[in-house]
Amino acid sequence: MKLRSLLTFAMLATCSSMFAQTKTNIEWKEKVLINDVPVFNDAGKVSEAGGTDGRHQGRYGSQYARLLKLTNGTWLAAYTVSRNNGYARDSTGGLELEVSKSNDNGKTWKPISVISDHGRDLDNAEMIQCKDGSLRMACRSVRWQESYLLPVYKSKDNGVSWTRVSIIDQNEGRPGELGKPDKGVYEPHMYFLDNGKLSVMYANEIHVTANPSYSQIISQKISDDNGATWGKEIWVAYEEGHNASRPGMPVWTKMKNGQFIVVYEVCGPQKCNIYFKISKDGVNWPTGLGTIIPDQLGGPYILALSNGSLVVTSNSSNYSISDDFGKTWRTIDQAWPKTLWASIYQLDKNTIGAVNSTFREGGGNNIQVRVGTIRN
Repeated sequence: MKLRSLLTFAMLATCSSMFAQTKTNIEWKEKVLINDVPVFNDAGKVSEAGGTDGRHQGRYGSQYARLLKLTNGTWLAAYTVSRNNGYARDSTGGLELEVSKSNDNGKTWKPISVISDHGRDLDNAEMIQCKDGSLRMACRSVRWQESYLLPVYKSKDNGVSWTRVSIIDQNEGRPGELGKPDKGVYEPHMYFLDNGKLSVMYANEIHVTANPSYSQIISQKISDDNGATWGKEIWVAYEEGHNASRPGMPVWTKMKNGQFIVVYEVCGPQKCNIYFKISKDGVNWPTGLGTIIPDQLGGPYILALSNGSLVVTSNSSNYSISDDFGKTWRTIDQAWPKTLWASIYQLDKNTIGAVNSTFREGGGNNIQVRVGTIRN
């Protein structure tokens, strides 16, 4: 009996050691074009706010793509496009959101819908599918320095048409009143909690005029009805005594060990380094600004692979992998030499897609995905 116990212990120790030594890597391969909006002839210059407020560069093209795999196997991509003179010059102008679909696991893409909010800039689209098959898209809708909304749209036909159903958070005032410092809300990212409720995180500047003041924090809200209404605000990332720190651009997911992880940039004194936090239930988060991820800077995205590994990227163009649920991180080969608002998705068991707002000749960006093979 004693010998059997020793043998069992030895086998378990060997298996544990093998698991700990298993390292995920990615071999990057072909690139696929999702969207390339034609150059729009506008002689204006780039707006400081990044919007089409009459000073926007016409070569914008398309940026900030987020993908979603539907239960029927179709992939959708939502991204921001510029095809007009902006709302300052055209009352029906402003940035729009376009949705494309792929029925061949991302090899080819076709536009299927456009969402506009006349006289406003739409951006930061992110989609999720509910249990009933309907879709929700959260985004930001802005008139710079006067109106900031985080609307939610619903689609019952797999992204062909969209109807606005709610507003997550908002801040509105007279023209120019909400600037210097800005007092907006941005970059919503939705995820389902273990109880099936839909939750969202976003960057929030509204508390900059509160006492105590915070330049920006990451907020969270929960919906009991798939985004038709939203509950009270939860503070996810902030730190007392560091009111100039600016946690933003949150992306969160559930890890294979059952816990939730959120990644985000912290600008201000922290220079837009990437941090993370872990929660057992996705609602109660540790205090403070979190833990830094080396080699990452600005605009992060995280993917939890089916094998348990985590992949993080950002505007640094680096890719970081953790095989131990965030305890340690290592940097692997880049998918792109230069990235802007990147996102990453697992296309199938052995394939990953690295989405990028790719810089193009003639100015502006287009949306591409680079396919990679997952190696263990």
